[in-house]
Amino acid sequence: MILWGRIQDFPIFAVLQFLAQYRKSGVLEIQDFEEFGSIYLTAGRVDAISLPLSDDLLGRRLVAAGVLSEEQLRECLLEAQDADNTEPLGLLLLHRGYTDRSTLQEIVNQQIYDQALELSDWQSGTFKFTVPEQPIKFPITPSIDVQTLLLDAYRRLDEGDRPRREKVVVEDEICLTCTVECNEHIKARFLKNDVCLWRNMPAVAKDHLFPAPRGGRRRGGEEDEFQDLPFL
Repeated sequence: MILWGRIQDFPIFAVLQFLAQYRKSGVLEIQDFEEFGSIYLTAGRVDAISLPLSDDLLGRRLVAAGVLSEEQLRECLLEAQDADNTEPLGLLLLHRGYTDRSTLQEIVNQQIYDQALELSDWQSGTFKFTVPEQPIKFPITPSIDVQTLLLDAYRRLDEGDRPRREKVVVEDEICLTCTVECNEHIKARFLKNDVCLWRNMPAVAKDHLFPAPRGGRRRGGEEDEFQDLPFL
């Protein structure tokens, strides 16, 4: 299953509710001109949220919570960098006895709730949902109900909590995802009333975030319609 669209038209929270309703498993990738993120789901429940620009690393969260010392974190990070060691940091901490699974689970859960709050500030960009050939497994899996996650985010917003990193809203953001440098000629032809017309055409699948479907030919007359588009 592949599902894609614009966040302006379908907010991230609405997309998550849709995927939860149908108990879908896969990866919801989101992107704007600033950032790229991923939301991992299993049977409609959230396993992990990755937003590299606003992520607090697990080790730092454990130190801030007083669960781990700086020295213990440094030891585990050095061990994790060993070429022969493929264990994630969380499992290394458990095996060394620096923390227990319950505490680690609590910290990971809070990380996901915090990331859901960051998602509330995404007002533009694109999303794509895909199902990988091999399911993605996490050693410490929260598996949080989407409705619970969103209600917590709405509650925190009502109480005055705000995302740590404010998103920049750019009206022409959709033009910045072209695969070639834009110019005034292209804008004059395709940018009408602040809407880039190629975004509303089937060729949206040509975008670098959405690879073009393999095989198949366009219907008669479509070649002229698409041949001058800047992303082809």
